[in-house]
Amino acid sequence: MSLDYPDTITLARGVTMTFQNQVRRVEVRGRVDDELLYAPTHWHENHDEIIHVLEGQLKVTLGSEVKICTPTTGDVFIPRGIPHSLQSIKEIACIFTERTNPEVFDTKELFFRNIFALQGRGGLLSVMQVFYHGDIFPAFPMHPVWLEKAFVIVLGGYIAPCLGRNLKYTKCKKN
Repeated sequence: MSLDYPDTITLARGVTMTFQNQVRRVEVRGRVDDELLYAPTHWHENHDEIIHVLEGQLKVTLGSEVKICTPTTGDVFIPRGIPHSLQSIKEIACIFTERTNPEVFDTKELFFRNIFALQGRGGLLSVMQVFYHGDIFPAFPMHPVWLEKAFVIVLGGYIAPCLGRNLKYTKCKKN
């Protein structure tokens, strides 16, 4: 079976992500009836993220600090291990890019392709399986790293595959 690797995917009503070479470009249309982009608080063990707002505004929470980022903010560096979240602002159009350090990190594209391939199906086990393979850990209150890691590893790394769950994408499209 051949997989479809669209260059652009819809994340929500009025929100798209375009895959470029090791960069993800997110566009939030910002119309009244559009949904907000919201990435709940999470952290990464093996990569840093760099967010750059090209147009509009984006709310970035990094640890306990909340910033409204604009094109004049420049690069927002999100170090590995630090809980963070992203949120668009109601009725404000926004375009931003997200890239990683290390720069070549196919895991990130696979994460986005797999999480949005679920389209609300699969439940907690499938989501944790995508997290397990995508270097994503939820941030719980008080940020107990050992518990956050165990939660993802046990549910996504062991239980999900034992129950027959599989990722849709296991490798990136190569040009």
